[in-house]
Parts: sequence; structure tokens; C-alpha cells
Amino acid sequence: MDFSETSIVNATLWLLAFFSLLTWSIILLKLGEWAFNAFRNNTFTKNVMAGGKSISYNLSNDGKSQFARLLQAGQNTINQIPGQISPKIDHHSAWHELAERAVQQQVRKEKAKMDSGLGWLASFGSVSPFVGLFGTVWGIMHALQEISQKGSASLEVVAGPIGEALIATAIGIAVAIPAVLAYNFFVRLNKSSLAKLEHFAEDYLRSVIQQHLQQQTGSAHGISNPK
Repeated sequence: MDFSETSIVNATLWLLAFFSLLTWSIILLKLGEWAFNAFRNNTFTKNVMAGGKSISYNLSNDGKSQFARLLQAGQNTINQIPGQISPKIDHHSAWHELAERAVQQQVRKEKAKMDSGLGWLASFGSVSPFVGLFGTVWGIMHALQEISQKGSASLEVVAGPIGEALIATAIGIAVAIPAVLAYNFFVRLNKSSLAKLEHFAEDYLRSVIQQHLQQQTGSAHGISNPK
């Protein structure tokens, strides 16, 4: 293998270029994913949730939005409630707890999807400066060896090789900066999106409990006042 100054520094620069390509690819993919989710969720909110249609709406045509998937997770449990059930609230409480667990599990799945790829950004942001520094150290080491062989330490002899070696560190920092900024940006963005999902889940579960309470109240009044 060729471990000369040029080959090692060039390999370092190519590795940093690869990191940069992956970084910007992840950034564009995550931006597209966020925009898609935001659009679908807004469409779902406008077309489905308006007028209190959340429980009775058919989700077959809207399963791509995060809100729809949360709603479907809860409805899959709610739909299993037997038609003939005691009017006591304790019986419904167990089903409400199961629905809440199903919805919270779906929230965690959505969070995992939103966080996917961020680990790579964090890795590129932390590793790239060290990769660039390695290329610089290797280049300076070989530059000093050449200077010692020539027996001259003049500015013209030293500046050129060391200046070229420092390019690797500069590129490593240039790769790390957008990776770190993008990571922090998406972490904040995901926190905001997750809060919206949790608020939606709470509103949905509250509407389910409220509907069941109204049904039980109506049944109780019907029993006590048969006329």
C-alpha cells in the first residue's frame, strides 16, 4: 500500500467529500420528510377533523399522515369493544387504557421515524474535524521530513507543504458545521412535531371517552325513564 503524503491526504479528502455528500443527502431527505408529514397532517386536520368526524371517518384513503396513523391505532382497539357492554364506566376504562397504549405506541413509532438518520448527522459532525486533523498531521509530518532532508527551514520551503496539509483540517470543519447545525435543527423540529402528535393523541382519546360517557348517560336515562 502507498502511505505517502499525497495518497493519505487525498484519501482523507475523498473521505470528507463522502461525508459531505451523505450529510447533505440526509438533510434534503429529512426536510422532504418533514414537509410531507406537515402537509399530510394539515390536510387531515382540515378535511377530517373538522366537524368532529375523527371517530367515524374512514381512514382507508388517508393512511399516510401521522395523525391518521395515530387515529387508526386507537380505532383498532376501540372497534373491538363489544356492542353489548355493561353501562358501568369501569368496563370502558379498560378499553380506554388499551386505546391509550396503542396510540402512545404509535407515537413512539412516529418519533423513531422522525429521528432516523440524525445519528449519522451527529457522527459526521463529531468525526469530520478529527478526520481532517489526521490528514493535516500526516501531511505536516511528511512535510517536516522533506524539510529535514533538504536541510533548509526557510519560509519558502515550509509554507507550501504545511499550507497544503492544513487544507484537510479546513475541509473537515467545513463538513462538520452543516452536519451539527442540521442535527440541532432537526432535533428541535422533531420535538415540535412530537408535541403536536401528543396533543392530537390526547384530543382523540378525550373525544372517545366523552362520546362513551354521553352514550352511557343516555342509556342510564333511558333505563330510569322508560316512558
